[in-house]
Amino acid sequence: MATHIDLDTATSEEERIKALKRYSILDTPPDGSFDKLTKLAATLLKVPIAIVSLVDTDRIWFKSKYGIEAQQIDRDEGLCASVIFSDDLYLVEDAILDPRTLANPLVAGNFGLRFYAAVPLRTRDGFNLGTFCVIDKSPRTLNEEEEQILRDLRDIVMDQIELRLASRTSIAQHNQILNTTAHDLKNPLTTIPVRADLIKMKKDNPEMVDTLCDQIKIASLNMVRIIDELLQVGSMESGKIHLLLIKVNVSFLVSNVVSMNQPLAERKGQMIHFSYEKDLYVNADEGKLTEIIDNLINNAIKYSAPGKHIFIRVKELAGMVLIEVEDQGLGLTQEDKGKLYQRFTRLSAQPTAGENSTGLGLSIVKVLVEAHDGTIRAESEGKDKGCKFIVELPGRNG
Repeated sequence: MATHIDLDTATSEEERIKALKRYSILDTPPDGSFDKLTKLAATLLKVPIAIVSLVDTDRIWFKSKYGIEAQQIDRDEGLCASVIFSDDLYLVEDAILDPRTLANPLVAGNFGLRFYAAVPLRTRDGFNLGTFCVIDKSPRTLNEEEEQILRDLRDIVMDQIELRLASRTSIAQHNQILNTTAHDLKNPLTTIPVRADLIKMKKDNPEMVDTLCDQIKIASLNMVRIIDELLQVGSMESGKIHLLLIKVNVSFLVSNVVSMNQPLAERKGQMIHFSYEKDLYVNADEGKLTEIIDNLINNAIKYSAPGKHIFIRVKELAGMVLIEVEDQGLGLTQEDKGKLYQRFTRLSAQPTAGENSTGLGLSIVKVLVEAHDGTIRAESEGKDKGCKFIVELPGRNG
């Protein structure tokens, strides 16, 4: 007889297995911190066996175990294989009488399992990787306090699993950004000596010398930007964000930053349109606010194709000063929006003329905006449909 498999269930299980693999915990060496928790569960709940299990495609592997020698078992229906489809406590007081488990080999076979209680190991994004379970060979039950103990121990296990994933991800991201930064710095560094040699050879050609000097200047500024972003992240991680707050004319400041970026836009044949209603003021660190605006405008240029238009506006709304930077560039996907301000993150869009990007700029911008008691948000209708960043800062009268 053919077996019917629900497509939604199959897809959900496929996604769950992907999540399990992402955590890179299967077949890892024994872990003392987990082993202490399974021993503690057995002691507190007065059971002979406690296990932290992970449910793979065709097996159930034990990350930590107390009171049992096996390292893994086949994935049979009932018990751990069923708990991953549960939201909370899965309790079997007498397995030989329970229709969910009476055919399970651990119940019907020599092992003689009678009591089983488990809670799912649920990730922050809602996938059940496995279980924290306790087992006895005699029927019994748990009271409310014991049930909560099992949940609390499960929560500690999941905190450890999530922290280790975050640590591995952070290390991988740092390695990626170091490799990328080294590459991004190497490119302009290798061009500077070449252009310096060309200047020596072209002394009698002032226009060529001017062009080569401009290219050296651009390469140097690109390197300075990369280094500044890395230093800024280091300062933020150590909690060293110091603001020198003064009264700042935002309209005037943004106008200056637009002028600074005008040559970059002109080289790509882009048009920057700047408008403001009137002189608007905020309390801000002038240097940090300049950095915020410069980063957003630079990104708009970087991720817009040649010939596109960029719109920059300064407005007032309900006592807030709004700074808008809108482009006709590559836009943001839904996935992009979810990781927009994460450090060391590259979005789906790539610079349109081979410009450098550390993946740090927007994370720095968000921290600096929030340090000014402001907010930043991004609007985009999707890929290739442009993007608008809106910074809101508390206004200052007079």
